[in-house]
This record gives sequence, structure tokens and C-alpha cells, in this order.
Amino acid sequence: MLFNQEHPSPSLMTGFEKMYDYSKLLKNQVYCPTWEQHYDSSLTYPQNVLAFFKQSVVLPLDHYNVIAAYSLIPSALANRVPYLFFFGVSGSGKSTLGKLIAHIHGITITSSETTYAAIRNSLRERKHKYILIEGQDPLFLSYPKLVEANTFMVWEDISTQTFLKRPEIYNMFKFGYDKSCDTIQMSSEIKGQNETFRCFCPKVFSSIHPIHSHQKFKELRRRLIVIPTKKLETIEQDLLDIDHINWQGFSRRFTEFWDYDCADIYLSIRATLIKYLKGLSSTEKTISLDLIATGITTGIWQDEIIAVKELRECFDWLEQEKIPLESLLESLVEDKESIYSRTIKAQIEVWYQQGWLLERPANKEIIAVMREFGYRSNCKGSWVKQ
Repeated sequence: MLFNQEHPSPSLMTGFEKMYDYSKLLKNQVYCPTWEQHYDSSLTYPQNVLAFFKQSVVLPLDHYNVIAAYSLIPSALANRVPYLFFFGVSGSGKSTLGKLIAHIHGITITSSETTYAAIRNSLRERKHKYILIEGQDPLFLSYPKLVEANTFMVWEDISTQTFLKRPEIYNMFKFGYDKSCDTIQMSSEIKGQNETFRCFCPKVFSSIHPIHSHQKFKELRRRLIVIPTKKLETIEQDLLDIDHINWQGFSRRFTEFWDYDCADIYLSIRATLIKYLKGLSSTEKTISLDLIATGITTGIWQDEIIAVKELRECFDWLEQEKIPLESLLESLVEDKESIYSRTIKAQIEVWYQQGWLLERPANKEIIAVMREFGYRSNCKGSWVKQ
């Protein structure tokens, strides 16, 4: 070896710029506490996961159990999963929730700007791992076997334009909820051959845009559990600053939890739920079976009655949610070639006073929606259809 990084030869150090290795300082628990310092050993691993969510973000609705149960889904055992969508304004805790789930699984958060090839390759690498299997032959005490691994995807700040301009990303969400039909065919570099990509896995994403109410994403809506977040001016409790905690090694707890015994319990519970689960529509039941089985196996939910009650609240909220700005503006500008800006602002105020909007939208939000509809503003104070 020409160069030993730990103990380089003095001759090789000639001409090196003087620098400092801060890694030991950064690992010092005085400056960056570890997750173990916040972990309650008197609680189970799932209970600690639930506690981390409660200690990190204040939600307007008590959906902590749903988030914790979802974050613990073993994708290698699951057949169908919904997607978890954190929806709210900037600074309302969406990113914190996503980061915590990423730490649970030891994965990096996917940006909406990441190339499709990079996303595909990353998921492929994480979905299958080699493990050592004990062999029966004395000459081969163990052998490697490729198995499906538990994995997740966490997406940051997806907009409606992400799905509209990048249909390959939308298809990953459209088909990736069901393991039986998650295969996407793609052209290969080898002429005359196609390449396959299995896109099934639990997916968490966040946005300030009401993607769940967009007219073009109706199929996606049926596969969503929406968790609304809200920016609070005053917070009565001290929250965990998860960005200043060392989470190294935390993801091993997830792997250790889902051992063979736990997996056996999970499969038994799911089999029972398939036969006897009530209180959800057929569509809701289809996407909820693995989630509920996870929640009961982990002890997040005591039984399916409590699980259905809490999921029912999520589904009902989605049905009764206030009409978002996009839908309201779409009805206002329908079939119009132009419209005055003051007309839009006046109507928005009416919608706010009537309760159709939860808060007055910022100008940049109005501009973004109008541009999405194909309008451009002019110097006369009007929006004109292009």
C-alpha cells in the first residue's frame, strides 16, 4: 500500500495543507448527544419510537400512533401499504417527521430533484441483501443467500410539478403500493431487451401543496394516509432537536426487532385480520391490513378495534378536508382567458372568511398555482391564459 491514511509516511506528507480532523470532537457526547441518551430502557423499542415522534413534533391532530406504526412496517413481509403524506406549511414539522423515519431505517432522504436512475438504483441495492444460511453439508457450514430486505423511502418536499413533469416518479408511487403489481418495464442498454424494476416499499413524502386533492392524482389519493401539520406560534413543551443528536446505530434496533418470532406473530395477525377486520371500506382495508398488523405486533395498538378507530379518523379527515386553494382557483378561472389579480385576491378573502381556506395564502403560493394553470401576469394587473 502506497499510502496509509492513519499513519502516512513523513515523505508523503510534504506539501500537504495543514488541516484538522474534527471527527473525534463531533462524536463527543458532550457536543452531540446520542440517541441512547434519550432512549428509555424501561420501554419497548416501538414505545421509544412513538415517544421520539411525540417529543419532536406537535401535531394538530393526534396521529402519532399511525405515524409510529407506519414507520415500523416490515416491507419484506408486507403485501400492500398506503403512503404516508405529511401536508402543511413550511416550518410545521414535516421535515422533522421525515428525518426521524429516515433515522429509524438508516436511509438518506430522497430529494424530488434526484434523477430517476439514482432513485431506482438506490432502492434496488437496499431491497435485497446477502445473509449467511447455516448449511447441512459438513463441507459447507454456511452459504450466502440473497433475500428481500426491509426498506423504506422518505421523500422531501414533493410538489405537484414533480408528478406532472416526471411521470416516471408518479408511476413509482402509482404502482409501488402493491407487491403483486409493482414491476415497471424499462428499456435496457442492450438492444431488444427490457429491464424490470420492482418499486414496492413504504413511502413517506411531504409537501406544502395539497397533492391529495389534485384532480390529476385521484388514484394516488386512494392510497394515501394524510397527516396534516401546522405551524404553531407558541409551543408549551421543549422539543427534541433531532438534528443535534447522533443517530448512528439506531437503525439496528429495527432490524433486531423484526426477528423470526416477531415475523411469525405478524403473519398470524395479518391472516386473522384478512378474515375478520371490519369498519373499513374494501379499498381502505386493502391498504391498511399490513399497517394494522404492524401496529398490533409492535404494541402501538392494543387491538384492531383501536387501530380501525384511529385510521378511520385519518380517512374521514381526508374526505371532509377543506377545499384547497388549487381547487378553488381552478373553479374561479375555469374557461376564462384572463382575470384581474384584484378579483382573485378579493375572492380568496371571501373563501378565507367563509372557512374554505384554513389560512390566507401567500402571494408566491397564488402565483405558483396560477402559473401551473398556464396563466402569466402582465403589467395591467391581469393574469392571461397562455
